[in-house]
Amino acid sequence: MKRSNLVLLALTLLTVACQPKVDRFTLNGQIVEADGKMLYLDHLALDKVEVIDSVKLDADGKFSFKPAAPQDCFDFYRLRIDRKVVNLVIDSTETVTVTASLPVMQVAYMVEGSENCSTLKELVMRQMGLLQDLRRVSSGYNSPDPTMLQQQIQEMVDVFKSEIMTEFILPAPASPCAYYALFLSINGQTLYNPQADRQDAKCYAAVATQMDINYPDAVRTSHLHNVALKGMAKTSPSRNNVSEEAIQQFESMVVESGLIDIELPDYKNRMQKLSDGKGNVILLDFTAYKTDYSSAYNMLLRGLYDKYADQGLSIYQVSVDTDESYWLNVASNLPWTCVRDEESLGSTYLKLYNVQQLPTVFLIDREGNITDRPEGSDELDAKISRLLK
Repeated sequence: MKRSNLVLLALTLLTVACQPKVDRFTLNGQIVEADGKMLYLDHLALDKVEVIDSVKLDADGKFSFKPAAPQDCFDFYRLRIDRKVVNLVIDSTETVTVTASLPVMQVAYMVEGSENCSTLKELVMRQMGLLQDLRRVSSGYNSPDPTMLQQQIQEMVDVFKSEIMTEFILPAPASPCAYYALFLSINGQTLYNPQADRQDAKCYAAVATQMDINYPDAVRTSHLHNVALKGMAKTSPSRNNVSEEAIQQFESMVVESGLIDIELPDYKNRMQKLSDGKGNVILLDFTAYKTDYSSAYNMLLRGLYDKYADQGLSIYQVSVDTDESYWLNVASNLPWTCVRDEESLGSTYLKLYNVQQLPTVFLIDREGNITDRPEGSDELDAKISRLLK
């Protein structure tokens, strides 16, 4: 081989070797009765739909795609032939197999290799079932008065929303399907409206909190936080007259700090912001001092604080005590940041962080990302130690 060819080969191999490895997922399967049809793989991004691959099917209908895997968060895709689609969710370098017959592709496909995709299929089938029921009721309605029909339709939609909330969203708010459920729509109308319905806003907040733990850097997380915060502000019973300026301020808390910020008064009535601790590892604690557990619990926190404060641990403790005097007496004797939310158990922050019991702890790294929601003192100590390193 000529020297010039050897040099060219060496340069080519060097170029290939220096290219970063791209993680990919595999999507394969078979769609029969689709000979000659184009099968498209669409990526359903937050703000657009884009074709990322396609293939012309032959008589056996087999296909295989190997796109780049999602990086910062799960992501949504769909297989599409004409106007028939199969919805999918991918969160790793997994292998997903889809089999179907084109005439019934949208309603009778089989999916293997992904529990998330199976759950998403169930969710989509439920959505399509509601749409069919609404069409059946509308087509069979004979009264000249549309009021009763509208009431019946609204009742059906409300029942569906409640079922999806209790079966898909609240039991597993960290799941991709809980996120997907928030944006379900019927005939172009979104079912969950966090700007108008308090319960809908709570669902958004529950999912947003979990996404901040699992996917702190994802675009979807920031977007969902903005929507959740705006919804919680607009629908809060204690904020019936919230101005647009105040709502925008709520939204900016997420955009600027990377987490749902908190700003509450300490025992000297000085406003303290959670995000002011950025640069330290923060233990965010929701608690109440006038409880049976509080004394022993604060002793546990005191041990952790004494052990790790010099290494960069700070504690931001949110109390929801109704007895302000009692809280003042305890807070003035603690060495960390102690604040109180006068809304008590109706606190907006409890809802935004999906706090179901007291005490509840979150760990926030030095960059301001929520990394964990530990349970138990041993687990807490170990995870603080790892974050400080």
